[in-house]
Amino acid sequence: MKKPEVSVTIVTLNEEKNLTKCLESVKDWAGEIIVVDSGSTDKTVQIAKRFGAKVYVRDFDNFANQKNFASKKATFEWIFSIDADEVAPKELGKEVIDAIKKDEFDGYLIPRRNIILGAEIKHTRWNPDKHIWLWKKSKGKLHGGVHGEVGVQGKVGTLTTGKIHYQYETIDEFLQMVNSYTNPEAKERLDRGVGFSYFKLFFDPAYSFLGRFIYKKGFLDGWRGFALSYLRAIYKLAIWVKIWEKQR
Repeated sequence: MKKPEVSVTIVTLNEEKNLTKCLESVKDWAGEIIVVDSGSTDKTVQIAKRFGAKVYVRDFDNFANQKNFASKKATFEWIFSIDADEVAPKELGKEVIDAIKKDEFDGYLIPRRNIILGAEIKHTRWNPDKHIWLWKKSKGKLHGGVHGEVGVQGKVGTLTTGKIHYQYETIDEFLQMVNSYTNPEAKERLDRGVGFSYFKLFFDPAYSFLGRFIYKKGFLDGWRGFALSYLRAIYKLAIWVKIWEKQR
C-alpha cells in the first residue's frame, strides 16, 4: 500500500537509547524519514539507516537551522517533525494521514504529553504543551534559536492526539540540559543587545518558580512539580550568570 506523502524529520546527536522507539512509531505511515545528525559517536546513524532513513550529517549551530535543513532535504510537501526522544501513538498517525488528505489547513498544532522523572507531568507549565509539528514545507519555517517555533503562512488547525515525550529520567540529565541550553540562550540575548541585570538575576528565577509551582499548579505534580519548578528557576539563574561571565 502506498504511504502518505509526508516527510518525517528528526535531528539527532547520540540518540541510540531513544531512536529505535521513535522510528518504530512512525515507520508504518511515514512516506520517508529524514535524519539530520550532528556527529553522533554511538549507533544513532546505524539505527536510522536500518529503518531506511535518509541520513545527512550537519554541524550543529542551533535547533531551528538544523530542523530547517531537514525540511529542505524532504521530498514531500508535508513535514512532520518529531524528536528522537518522542513517539507518535497510532492514533496520531491516523490523524496526520487524515489531515493531509483533507488539506484544510497549512499547519497543525499537536499536543504533547511529557514524561519526566518517571511520571507524566500534567501541570508545572508542561501541560498544555501544543506546538506546530505538522506543516506544509512551502508555508512554514522554524524561527528562533534554542526554543525555536514553526511559523506558518496560512491557516493552522489542531490535532487531538498528542506525541509522547520521554524527557529527563534523572536529575542529572536535567542538569546536563541546563548547562548545554543556557550557553546558547545567554549568547542569543547578548546578540540582541540584552545586557546583565541584577534585577533580572534575582527576579527571573523567583518569577519562574512561583509561576510554575503556584500559578501553573505545579504542586499538583507532587515532589516532581516542586523539583522541576526549582530546577527551571536554576535554569533562569544560570542564563543571567553566564551573561555576566560573557560580559566581563
